[in-house]
Amino acid sequence: MKKISGYLLSMMLVLVSLMIIDVIVIFFICVQKQENYLNTYHIEKVSEKIISTDGEYRVDSSVYEMLDETDSFAMIIDDSGSVIWNYMMPSDIPDSYEIKDVATFTHWYLNDYPTYTWIRDDGILVVGHPKGSIWKYILEMNMQTMDKMIMVAPYMFIANVLILLLLPFMITRKWMITREKARTEWIAGVSHDIRTPLSIVMGSVEKGSVEEKQCFKIRDLIGNLNTENKLEAGTGKWNNEKINLTSLLREILCDHINTYEDYSFDLQVDEKLENYSVQADHMLIRRMIENIITNSIVHNEKGCEISVKLSERGKSKARLVISDNGQGADERKIKALNERIKNAYLPEHGLGIRVVKQVAKKYKYAVRFSSEENEYFRCEIDM
Repeated sequence: MKKISGYLLSMMLVLVSLMIIDVIVIFFICVQKQENYLNTYHIEKVSEKIISTDGEYRVDSSVYEMLDETDSFAMIIDDSGSVIWNYMMPSDIPDSYEIKDVATFTHWYLNDYPTYTWIRDDGILVVGHPKGSIWKYILEMNMQTMDKMIMVAPYMFIANVLILLLLPFMITRKWMITREKARTEWIAGVSHDIRTPLSIVMGSVEKGSVEEKQCFKIRDLIGNLNTENKLEAGTGKWNNEKINLTSLLREILCDHINTYEDYSFDLQVDEKLENYSVQADHMLIRRMIENIITNSIVHNEKGCEISVKLSERGKSKARLVISDNGQGADERKIKALNERIKNAYLPEHGLGIRVVKQVAKKYKYAVRFSSEENEYFRCEIDM
């Protein structure tokens, strides 16, 4: 689910980024220097500078400059439809027009020349621009239809965005679930195949020998690999049962006392916590505690004292502290252990500590590691 959430967030960021880029591109297109063609507003000013006196036209020089700047032309059509004045009129433009012709080019084009018009006392002033220079289009729509479109448009936009996000999300989620299921089944199958010969080897090696210790490491590694994979992929089916923590601690320490003769184990439990219980999966809590103890054993091969203490830290709350007096760890390693779990991140203390942090995260326990080199290593869990 973490990967899926990350994918969804990435999709949203991509969508927002694309929208921002589109806005920026449109902005630069709009503000960049372009040909300043005469529109309806400017034509009014132009018309004022074309003065007719007794059939003769006096034109301000600025009008010619504006027309020349954009290779445009101008003409005046009188009430009879004849052109009575023009400037730079192309050869394919007629000299006379009927009413239907005027009705067309006052809004659109005249022989593919985009045109603008202005009504004068002596007729109509027409300014035409080069072909392909201006796109003109008029859209007509019933106001009821327009109102409905304005009302529906935001919902359509949201729906399109959701489809853009959810469709790839659903496809990816199905693919990831299939992949995670296949990976889980593969790891479970390999683990099962290893356990059988491992059990035979463990039954034949000498108690307390190096071979036996290596067998224990392989056994723990297989268990942690299965647990870590299920926690990471979210495919595990965990029980929610009442667990007497004190009884579980005694059971775990008894198993280790009988197995590891070079290590001494000490258990301290506050009297008020003799019957302290937690709601969780028994196997996960046991795995979390065993991994911390195993970590002390693995990193202190010559033996050490391992202390397990369960103390009260407020109403209905407890603190579990597991520590040893072995070689400890340097500040860099402790800093790495106290960081949040990262994908594909394996702490230097191994897969076991990663599982400890995953289980603690699942049940919202606070985990802290501390150490002094050649003095101690301590793990505190607030439950």
